[in-house]
Amino acid sequence: METRKVQLSGGSTYIVSIPKKWARKVGISSGSSLNIMEDRNGNLILSPGPLTSRESVDGEIKLTGKEGPDAIMRRLVGAYVSGVTSLVVTSNGSIPPELARVVREFTRLVMGVEIVEERKDLIRLQDLIDPADFSLRTGLKRMAYITEKMVEDSLIGLKDPGNMMLDDVVLRDMEVDRINWLIHKEYNMLSMYPRMSEKANISTEDALNYMISSRLVERVADHAVSMARYMQMRESFEDPSLINAIHREGMKAKKIFTDSVVSLLSREMDLADRVIDDAREQSSSLQPLMKKVFKLPSDEAVILAYVLNSLERIGAYGADIGKITLNTYVRRT
Repeated sequence: METRKVQLSGGSTYIVSIPKKWARKVGISSGSSLNIMEDRNGNLILSPGPLTSRESVDGEIKLTGKEGPDAIMRRLVGAYVSGVTSLVVTSNGSIPPELARVVREFTRLVMGVEIVEERKDLIRLQDLIDPADFSLRTGLKRMAYITEKMVEDSLIGLKDPGNMMLDDVVLRDMEVDRINWLIHKEYNMLSMYPRMSEKANISTEDALNYMISSRLVERVADHAVSMARYMQMRESFEDPSLINAIHREGMKAKKIFTDSVVSLLSREMDLADRVIDDAREQSSSLQPLMKKVFKLPSDEAVILAYVLNSLERIGAYGADIGKITLNTYVRRT
C-alpha cells in the first residue's frame, strides 16, 4: 500500500497523484478518465476504462480423456458460478459425443449460457446475461416463492400419496437450482468487480446475505423433494389423526420459512426474532409425534420419521435466515 499527500489547488480543488507503475500497467496517460466510486465505508475505489455493468472473464476446460461426464458437469458448473463469461471446452482430438452431450445439457441447466461455436475439438460457451438485468433480491424472492409452494405441495402427499403434484415438486427443484447458481455467480462477479455493485444498485453486504440465504433456500427445496419422493412410496397412511397433526406441523414449518425470507428482505428484526422462537418451539413439538411414528409398522414409520426430520430442518434453515436478518439489522442501527 502507498500513501499519497493531498494537495489543494485553486482554493477549492483537492488533488492526489496516482502511482506511476499502476498507471502504466492499466494504460492510463494524460487525458485518460478514471472511474471513482465510494464504498459503504467511505473508501474510494479507482478503476480504469468505461464503467460497465459487465466484465469479461475467460475460462478454458481442457479434456484429457480421463474425465467422466459427472466430472465435466462439475467443472462447467464451477466455471459458471465463479463468474466465467466466455468458456472454451477443448480437446487434443475430437470431443467424445457423450461429453459433448454433457456440455449441451449444461446449457439447459443454467440460465443465460449458449453455445456460440462448436467444432470437433472445441465448444465455445458464452454467458449472455447482463448483471444489470438480474436482481439478486428478485432472484431470492422468486427462489423462495417456488420453494414455499414445493413444501406446501409435498405435504399433499400425506393425505394423497398418489397426487400428481408430487411429481411437479421434483421438477420444480431444477428451477430453484438454476436461480441458486445464478445468484452465486452474480455474487462472485460483484466480489471480483466492486464497481459492478453500483450498477446493480446493491451493497456487497446485502449481496452476501442473499447468497448465503439462497443456499439455505436451496436446502429447503431439497427437503421438499425428498418428502415428495418418500411419500410416493406409499398408497396411503393408516392413522388419519397422526397424519393431520404432521400436516399441521408441516404448514407451521412452511410459515417459519416464508417469514424468515420476508424478515430478511424487509429487514424486520421483530419478525426475525419470532421466526427463531417459532423454530425452537416447533422442534420441541415434533418430538411427541416422532414417538408415535416409531410405534407404526416399519415401512410407514421410516417414511413419516423422515418427513418429521425434514420439517425440523426446514424450520432450522428458517431460523438461520432469521439470524442473518438480526446480524445485519444490528450492524446498521
